[in-house]
Amino acid sequence: MNLIGRGLILLSSVFIGVLIMISPGFITGHSFNSSHYQGSLYTAEFIVRSVAVIIGFLVIYDGIKSFLRREMEK
Repeated sequence: MNLIGRGLILLSSVFIGVLIMISPGFITGHSFNSSHYQGSLYTAEFIVRSVAVIIGFLVIYDGIKSFLRREMEK
């Protein structure tokens, strides 16, 4: 695969990772604000947002890792 193809895969993984990170805000329609929530809903919102950020970083990490692995194979 040439450099343009690998770069496209890297950019798409970064885009998908960022989209995953900000998706809880799109789904709920607002940013994280503790005044809207009470009790367990507050905890669930925090956990979902934290997990989304972690998964987003893992997607970006995997894209960078596969880009560099293919770069090193040459």
